[in-house]
Amino acid sequence: MKIKYPQLVEQAFEIMKNKAPLNMVNANEIKSAIYRELVDEGALDENGQPTQLAFSKGLVDGGRHQTLAEYKQEFPQLKGFSANHFKYTSDGWGFDNYVMRSLANKVLKKSRNEFERQQALDILRQVDEVEGKL
Repeated sequence: MKIKYPQLVEQAFEIMKNKAPLNMVNANEIKSAIYRELVDEGALDENGQPTQLAFSKGLVDGGRHQTLAEYKQEFPQLKGFSANHFKYTSDGWGFDNYVMRSLANKVLKKSRNEFERQQALDILRQVDEVEGKL
């Protein structure tokens, strides 16, 4: 199974791989250890997001996703939504409940994976709660 690690973990792994021979069979275990270390050191939060410490130490580029176009380029599922559904905050780009609802409904229509469908239903319930519909 291929696990997707945060960008900072992947970068650290690439540096290690270029400096010393690694047994690629153990790549996931190595990346997992890097992840735990970065969380323990405070460079990543428990969700894998870079912390202020990571930005302060220059481990992460603070200019990531300066424009909405860059954000949408990384997340192509967002390309069809107009700019008025997005807002830039100190935490980066975010989008409104219309986008959340649309993406969740798209998963419900197209996915046959029960786990994905359940996640989409949970998102719809959360949006309804936020909007006061429950």
